[in-house]
Amino acid sequence: MDDTPLTRESLNGQAYNRLCRDLKAGRFAPGEKLKLRDLAAEMGISPTPVREALARLISEQALEQVGHHSVRVPLMSEERFAEVRALRLMLEGRAAALAAKHAEPADIRRLEAIHERMAARHDARDTAGELLEAERFHMAVYALARMPVLQRMVEGLWLQCGPLMRALQTHALAQPRKQHPHHLVLRGLRKHDGEVARRGVEEEIERTSAPILAYLRGRGAAAATPARKTARVAA
Repeated sequence: MDDTPLTRESLNGQAYNRLCRDLKAGRFAPGEKLKLRDLAAEMGISPTPVREALARLISEQALEQVGHHSVRVPLMSEERFAEVRALRLMLEGRAAALAAKHAEPADIRRLEAIHERMAARHDARDTAGELLEAERFHMAVYALARMPVLQRMVEGLWLQCGPLMRALQTHALAQPRKQHPHHLVLRGLRKHDGEVARRGVEEEIERTSAPILAYLRGRGAAAATPARKTARVAA
């Protein structure tokens, strides 16, 4: 057992890491308000470290302030998603290509184990667990690039996209699941072929973009419908 005393800084870190995990796993929906006291009670800590963790996530654009006392998950537009997607393709593809230069057999075995856990979560229809294992797989790949600043930028993009990943529960992937792109990433790492690893990452980003776009467009159409009705009544 770790006997290190809990300091204010460690509690802040725990609250921040917990909220990051929940955001990446799609626990919170776009537009959902987060209640400080409920989160603190759930974590079993005082509201202060949770408040500071929320403030940090607001500064990272993973959450947004609404009024003086409310915090919510941002509503992402199609335009913003397109920008985030373009950045993910560029940065994650680069990280995967660099990772292929440094990957060792032990690294690949660890990644294979993560992927197997992810596949088991998928078969069990545990979407939150599947998303968490997918995030672990990608971050472990990008860590091999040995570029911590690049990895931190990628993590910020994942925080913004996490709430949208619940769209995968209601909108099917564009293509049947013949072979998961992770296998292509792993092949690139085994062969130290950066372009193959890059292609696997890009394929996965492209594959998951279609249902997210369908979700965003459906949400936009639903929001526009009351406005059209109001306009007709006013006329």
